[in-house]
Amino acid sequence: MVLDAPPLKLGLAGVGAGAHNLLRGIAASAHFRFTAVADIRPGALLEFAHLRTFTSVEDLCTRGDVDAIWVATPNALHAEHVIAALDHGKHVVVSKPMAVTLDECRAMNAAAERAGKILLAGHSQALATPIRKMAELVASGEYGRLAMIHTWHYTDWLYRPRLPDELDESRGGGVVFRQSPHQVDIVRVIAGEPVTSVRAATFDFDPQRAATGAYTAFLGFASGAAATLVYSGYGRLDAAELTFGQGRPDIRQARGLSAPEERAMKEELRVPTTGGHPFFGLTVATCERADLRQSPNGLFVYDDAGRREIEIAANELREQAELEELYEAVVHGRPPLHDGRWGQATHEVTLAIAESARLGGEISLPG
Repeated sequence: MVLDAPPLKLGLAGVGAGAHNLLRGIAASAHFRFTAVADIRPGALLEFAHLRTFTSVEDLCTRGDVDAIWVATPNALHAEHVIAALDHGKHVVVSKPMAVTLDECRAMNAAAERAGKILLAGHSQALATPIRKMAELVASGEYGRLAMIHTWHYTDWLYRPRLPDELDESRGGGVVFRQSPHQVDIVRVIAGEPVTSVRAATFDFDPQRAATGAYTAFLGFASGAAATLVYSGYGRLDAAELTFGQGRPDIRQARGLSAPEERAMKEELRVPTTGGHPFFGLTVATCERADLRQSPNGLFVYDDAGRREIEIAANELREQAELEELYEAVVHGRPPLHDGRWGQATHEVTLAIAESARLGGEISLPG
């Protein structure tokens, strides 16, 4: 065990709108030093002039002074870039979805095992502190056996500015690929066991925005527990209203914009979000003797004695927690929960949601 290891040197591949939220976690971590960044757009690199910058992910991967790379490039490039980083001896965090196909996930895991490096399936909303506390309470057995988990999110995702790949399911776009990994991770972490069956339906309500914009899924677990996942990206209800009493008044929509206007708005959104606990919809876990759900300050517990709130300090960013998981694995040899095999299992459920909706039937998983 290394007690006083120096910070790991971290490179970031891809600095789009989503990647900018990672910068807060990197800045907050005492165990990582941000040293290099790659993006094919020279303009996107201008604000990183104090770092080593590259217009090729492959060039970033060859750097001997980079220990780990966070891959936040477009989804269809995840497998290529992750494998390149692993083959050059880097530890890797990859944003969701892990890849587009299950074969790509298998190839990424094989590369990690071949290289003897850590592959972490990152960008997981399951690392939000209230979700981790909910999972801890369920695992304790204090409230009896877990029966149900429900996680519901309503956003304006479909009408935020989008690049074409973000809406193309064949390239890992649309809400099933882009959003269900978060919800699948949430219920898997709380349940603490494999998903064995998936039954789902998907919806496309807007011919002017041709993409899957909503889904609902029913998941079965090995123990007999069940979960529902509901997501709508059509910009009507804001799920924050279900937890905090009001939605955001500043929902931004790209409906009716030209492609150049939408791309320009996308660039404007390359800023980090701030404040409070990470929030990805309302999640409720039902055990034999209690219901648990998020509260404005942490968690509500509803049992026979009534309702009580467990306040949780918002003192750790989700992105920071992901980096800490990588650091503990690399430096202290602590096996990460969200490793590549975890990410592959999550992606298997994501693919089953799409397949179940296409076929109109239940998909069985090996569990």
